[in-house]
Amino acid sequence: MKNDFKNYLAKNQITPTRQRLQIADLIFIGDQHFTAIDLIKKVKKSKIHISQATIYNTLSIFESKGLLKVINLGSEQKFYDTNLKHHHHIFNLNDNSLFDIDEKRISFSKLPKLPDSMKLEKTEVLIKVKNK
Repeated sequence: MKNDFKNYLAKNQITPTRQRLQIADLIFIGDQHFTAIDLIKKVKKSKIHISQATIYNTLSIFESKGLLKVINLGSEQKFYDTNLKHHHHIFNLNDNSLFDIDEKRISFSKLPKLPDSMKLEKTEVLIKVKNK
């Protein structure tokens, strides 16, 4: 698996350092949502010795290279998403959990008129919910 990640990082012009490979091994194991704090906890639980600064820097590099999608939920919360396919999200405000919604499950009957100098790239929906 490490060789797969080594090639994956190199293909995306990211130097595959030991720490980056360890982080990749934790986050690219399937579609998942996580915060930097979640990843820091996972790194500690795995008894891997990586500084918080390296974790944040690696996430920033992965984000800038398009390996992670970012979901900003206000100034306090930033989720990373390994699912790069177009999809929407439900965010539970009670437990701060994020769930995927297939793009086909939401349709738009009408969108606002855009200025002539702009074109629609994509639409993303974030539905916020609370427990009953």
